Amino acid sequence: MTLYILPSCCKCEEVIKLFSKLGTDVTVINIFDNLDIGRSLTLDKGLPVLELNDEWLDYEMIMKRYKSEG
Repeated sequence: MTLYILPSCCKCEEVIKLFSKLGTDVTVINIFDNLDIGRSLTLDKGLPVLELNDEWLDYEMIMKRYKSEG
């Protein structure tokens, strides 16, 4: 799983804390540090985007899917 974030994004931090609490292994990529990632990412209002098995999840989808596990 790869989580693409923007710096100083409260919702990004919330998702990172959720995955830490769940013990889920996630690769976190700050898109400003990795502008050459080879994909064009659409970020809605600076929200985090999770790539999981060629599926793209936004903040609400991430929380809906994983928060119940916590």
